[in-house]
Amino acid sequence: MAKPTITTPTGVALYPWLSKPDTKYNKDGEYKVDLVLSKKDAKPIIDDINGVFQENLDLEMKRQKKKTIKTANPPYADQLDDDGKPTGNVIIKFKSKAAYKPAIFDAKGGVVTDAEIWSGSEIRVNAAMYPYFVDSVGAGVSLKLRAVQIIKLVEGSEGAGRFGFEETSGYTQPQTEGAEVFTESTEEVKEPEVVKIQSPDDGGKDVADIVSKWGAK
Repeated sequence: MAKPTITTPTGVALYPWLSKPDTKYNKDGEYKVDLVLSKKDAKPIIDDINGVFQENLDLEMKRQKKKTIKTANPPYADQLDDDGKPTGNVIIKFKSKAAYKPAIFDAKGGVVTDAEIWSGSEIRVNAAMYPYFVDSVGAGVSLKLRAVQIIKLVEGSEGAGRFGFEETSGYTQPQTEGAEVFTESTEEVKEPEVVKIQSPDDGGKDVADIVSKWGAK
């Protein structure tokens, strides 16, 4: 059964591991990226996530014959500045196992095969929403990274700008014929990584309420 998917508007990439998997905290490796969006741009995405979460929560409460059950942290958070204050933006977290490399496309939809995407790049993300219940953490939803579209590429710590080069017309990377085409996998999500986060404001509700209930009624 296909999982519901989301495609984000353009946001700013943080700590992207998209060209190769990160093995620092997971020996098997994983692809991942945090996407920074304005609260306005993030709200429709969060609403979709919360909707899937609510359905999962209702099913689990019915299955367990309980009125309340434990809930995991949502995969989104307020972005905080160096003083711990909200910036007005939201961070949404995406990841996939090393066996499922995300497809990468350029702004025109062409397949990208050798770009190194660094923090500060402007990208869009497509992901599948996987509802889960794990006894140790509770009910939740994880966002499995499927594909990324590069709108503005930053390579290296500061990109070409650190050498005094500015964007101009001219040569761009040619596309490779017969490049691998993205196909959806049917991977089942196991126990997720749990991170304590703050949830973004939603319709005037208290942040603590949204963190504990994902905006669920």
